[in-house]
Amino acid sequence: MLASYFGLAQISPSADFSATLACLDPFQQQRLDAIQNPQRRAQFLSARQLAQQLLQTSQTESTLSQHENGRPWAPAWSHPAGLSWSHGAQFCAAALGQGRVGIDIETIRPRKQLMAIAESYFDPRESAWLASLAGEAQLRAFFMLWVAKEALLKAFGTGLVGGLQRFVVRQTAVGWCCDSPEDFDWSLSIWEVSPNVLLALASDVKQEWICHGEQQPWQLILKV
Repeated sequence: MLASYFGLAQISPSADFSATLACLDPFQQQRLDAIQNPQRRAQFLSARQLAQQLLQTSQTESTLSQHENGRPWAPAWSHPAGLSWSHGAQFCAAALGQGRVGIDIETIRPRKQLMAIAESYFDPRESAWLASLAGEAQLRAFFMLWVAKEALLKAFGTGLVGGLQRFVVRQTAVGWCCDSPEDFDWSLSIWEVSPNVLLALASDVKQEWICHGEQQPWQLILKV
C-alpha cells in the first residue's frame, strides 16, 4: 500500500542545500535566482529539501517541479496533485500523499483590522463566530481558519485566488466540519506545532499520514 508522509523542519540558512539544488528543474532554478535575500532563499530551499526527503522515504526519484499556478509536483510521484509545501519565518512543512494534498504553516501574530478581513473574505458563519470571541481567543481562531483555508485551497489547486469562501470550516454539535461546493469529503487536521505556530494538512482522499522524523508532542486542535 502506498504510504503518505508529512513533516516539519526548522529553517537554517547555513544548511547544506547542494542535493536540493541538484534536483531543481529550470523553472525552480529561475525562481530561486530571483531571490536575493539569504533568509528567503533558505526558506525556499528548506521546503523543497523537506519535500525531497519525503520522496526519498517513499523510494521515489526526487526531482521537483512546479506548475505556473504555484502547485508543486514531483514527476515521479504517482499522484500529480499529491505534493505540497509551505514555509514561514522559522519552519517549513511538506506533505506527500494521495489525491489532492495541501499543507500550510502560519504564525499567530497581531493582525490589524482582523474582523474587517473576516467580514470581507470569510463566510458569514465564520465571521459571526469570530465576532463572538475577543482578544487572544479571536486572534487564534482567525489564524486557525486562515491556515485551514490556505491548506484546503492549496489542495484544491488554486491557492488564495480560489476564494477564501470556497471552504467553510465550522463547528457543529457533533464536531468540526468542512463545507465545500465540491462533492468531496475533504479531510483536515490542524496542530499547534510550536507556541503560536499552526500547521494544517488537507486532502480530498482519506489516508493514514505518517509523520517524517521525530514527531514532537504537537497539540491537535482541529480534525475533520
